[in-house]
Amino acid sequence: MPEVLIGTSGYDHPELKGSFYPADLPRKDFLSFYSTKFNALELNSTFYGMPTAERINSFYERTEGKIKFTVKLTRILTHEIDGLWKNRAEEFKAAVIPLIEKNALATILVQFPESFGYSEKNRFYLSDLLKELSPLPCVVEFRHRDWIRDSVFEGLSKRDTGIVFCDMPQLQNLPDGFALKTPFIGSNAYIRLHGRNANGWYAHTADGEETHRYDYEYSASELKSFIPIIGRARDEGKTVQLYFNNHPKGTGFKNAMELKAMVEGESL
Repeated sequence: MPEVLIGTSGYDHPELKGSFYPADLPRKDFLSFYSTKFNALELNSTFYGMPTAERINSFYERTEGKIKFTVKLTRILTHEIDGLWKNRAEEFKAAVIPLIEKNALATILVQFPESFGYSEKNRFYLSDLLKELSPLPCVVEFRHRDWIRDSVFEGLSKRDTGIVFCDMPQLQNLPDGFALKTPFIGSNAYIRLHGRNANGWYAHTADGEETHRYDYEYSASELKSFIPIIGRARDEGKTVQLYFNNHPKGTGFKNAMELKAMVEGESL
């Protein structure tokens, strides 16, 4: 049967010493410890800066080959696009070669902002970007519900690219997977659990600072609702990937461990 990969979006959270991480564990050993608990990791540090092959290889070596990696595409290709984007795409592809060589690359996560709406210009850019990233295995996360349509599914399928099932508040333009019945395309069933913090998603403090939209803890019943989805995807021969992005207060790590136990208990 296809794999079920469960992990978190990022791992380097010093505030989790004494809860998820042992209190006396040096920060440099976080990833090694993480790899004893989960079989996959969504690397999100690569979103904030262009990775290098040396840096990517160091992630692999610290896990001793125990886990698969999803690497998040750098923001200069999704949020801060400029005329040099093709060069950036080639640079990014070169950086992930160590994971490809070691059969440790699960996917590339291409996450666009809510402002990246469904338009002719954006459709052409997405098509060109996926062409440049080929043959890397990609999944695309849209933050605007207008992209959740049959023509997009067909286009992604032709490019052997998946679409992310987003679990998130059912608000405004957000493409919540349950509400929109987002399908799984290609060989991957990719689920990102952002939490359902409806009140905090667009909220700001009195000083104008954004509140933490991912501050949310899933209940046991909410986690169990994913079990049938996982089962159906596996029956269709898809590799299932679930990553928890509700990281404030360590709830993503807690929920990931809980769902992992549920999946193992169901013998999926």
